Amino acid sequence: MSASHPFFALVGQQAFSVEQKFKWLSFPGLIRGIAVIHFFVYILLVLNWEAISGFVYDEEKFRGGEYWRIFSFLAIPPILPTGLISTIFMFFLTKISFMVNDAFEQHWGTFRTSIYVYATLACIILSTLLFGPLESSQGGMLYESAIFVSFATRFPRVEFLLMFILPVQVWVLGAIFGVMTIIGCIKDFDFARYTTLAFLPYLIWAVPLFWRTIRDRRRTAAHKSSFRDRSLAEGPAFHKCETCGATDASHPDRHFRVTEDDHEICDRCLDKDAEDDEPARETP
Repeated sequence: MSASHPFFALVGQQAFSVEQKFKWLSFPGLIRGIAVIHFFVYILLVLNWEAISGFVYDEEKFRGGEYWRIFSFLAIPPILPTGLISTIFMFFLTKISFMVNDAFEQHWGTFRTSIYVYATLACIILSTLLFGPLESSQGGMLYESAIFVSFATRFPRVEFLLMFILPVQVWVLGAIFGVMTIIGCIKDFDFARYTTLAFLPYLIWAVPLFWRTIRDRRRTAAHKSSFRDRSLAEGPAFHKCETCGATDASHPDRHFRVTEDDHEICDRCLDKDAEDDEPARETP
């Protein structure tokens, strides 16, 4: 169905209308901003590890009036400071987040990117309220994981240089992370329900995308097969049997011979003629 169909035009108009009405929700560089917060909180924890107690979600303190804890746990970086290696990883994670932000805003636009991030953060907060935090850095880790897997799904051919040497397409890293997450969900029910809810926006977006991709590939394969068969049947032929009309294009498995009277015939008709001639030779 063409994109110019009235239904698609109506959907496009409604989407544009919603975006204009809620344009104030657009937050340019939102993924960048969260990455910067993670980096500075990481530096704060390097200088004073005890500061993490002011960010973690604590239900009793939340009910006691420290309402910021409903979202402050998301500021805890997914990588906690343990030494130089963790600092290097945190630096590269920040750079990757900047790249992811620019890619999504260029592809989706600022509004849809912001809505997707808001939905992911809201689901992580909801899972924390319902099931409680699993670890102090769980919120930030799930957020970064969901955004990275989304990037790997939408831009699978982007290459990263592991250890500055080995080029690896990002879909490979996303697939490895996805398998590890599934294994973790199988082993731990609490982790499974927490992660499923946190990844709900991704699943709502990615599952239909995967289905459309599989469907389009099947259609493309069917069209290629049909075109190939049609080309073989209708394409130009170099050989043609004057007895049955078979050609090297329509019957590529046959071999063609030229008889003494300069007629071209396929091996099947040639064998048939030989069988018909044998009784005549035997008749005296």
